[in-house]
Amino acid sequence: MTKKTTIKDICAKTGFSLGTVHLALNGKTGISEETREKILQTAKELDYHPNYAAASLNRKTKLIVGCFPNTTGDNRYYYPPIWKGMRDAWAEYGKDMNIRLLECPYVAFRSPEGEDTEEQMNLRELREKLENGEIDGMVLDGNTSPFDASELKRYTDAGLKLVTVDCDVPGSGRLSCVQANYNVIGRTLAEIITERIMSYGGILFCAGKQDIYSHHGIEIGFDQYMEENNCTNKVYKLYNHWINDENYENIKEMVNQPDVAAVCCVSSRTSMMLSRALEETGRAGKLVAVGSDLFPENIEALKHSTFQNLIQKNPYAQSYTGCHVLIEYLLKDVKPQDLVTVGSQVVFRSNIMFYEDDRNIFQQRMIL
Repeated sequence: MTKKTTIKDICAKTGFSLGTVHLALNGKTGISEETREKILQTAKELDYHPNYAAASLNRKTKLIVGCFPNTTGDNRYYYPPIWKGMRDAWAEYGKDMNIRLLECPYVAFRSPEGEDTEEQMNLRELREKLENGEIDGMVLDGNTSPFDASELKRYTDAGLKLVTVDCDVPGSGRLSCVQANYNVIGRTLAEIITERIMSYGGILFCAGKQDIYSHHGIEIGFDQYMEENNCTNKVYKLYNHWINDENYENIKEMVNQPDVAAVCCVSSRTSMMLSRALEETGRAGKLVAVGSDLFPENIEALKHSTFQNLIQKNPYAQSYTGCHVLIEYLLKDVKPQDLVTVGSQVVFRSNIMFYEDDRNIFQQRMIL
């Protein structure tokens, strides 16, 4: 069996001390570039690979937090893949490296009158840990963040390593942001629809909530495509996010408009209301319809041709990547890109088998 190269082997060949070799291998300052280059070249010649698992045993346990909306109620449509992506990345890269994962779920997009004691307790305990400097890193959903930018900046200034997913939190001092390209998603929606209907056909666009970054980004991309390509279709926009009777009836009324030839939406919640309206009005399969996100109800709607396509924003890959780059930084000091864009996909009935169970994990990682 070939003996594994150690730092001591590099020291012996170069004549430098353990401390100097350590500085060179870890990209630290305090040595000349000539010395660094000589050590790195020797390490390459000796086929040296750092043993991060062994090194982690000599390092204090690091605590990272996943802070995302919970998966109950209407959150069950979009957020389960976000949790799974983070857990998978931690299990693969951090679990055996002396990194502990703390989960802090909270209620997102709650109706104004809603109360949630569990959420308040989770966030209160998390804030206490953040204030006390007990958290080394956090992966946070930027779209629904329960912390404003100034509060996050206070924590990052004190040493917290923060990665946001889903969207950015400008001014937070975060290490990296991992998200889909929402402008491209909006453009894709517009292209899919306008290629399938006549120029005089109306389009119902369920635009979600304007102050949600991802929703507004998709809307902007949609509008830009329509303008740049001189599309003359009349677009009816509904700004509706909560799943309730009023919003549903508004969608149902518009689906029934005789000039509407196509419908689309920006979120899982609007997708649920839209598919129901198509079924109950008898217009399912008669209108071009594109839903948003992958969850069991939407997959069934696709199989039954209520929707012809689904737009997959890949929340799994967003949180998987976010957790991975955070762990890489904490363990190896590998600084991630400022902005990491995760690919999104258009899902058809013909390729839905890739998304119905854990087979989708391989598919989603391939487009990071």
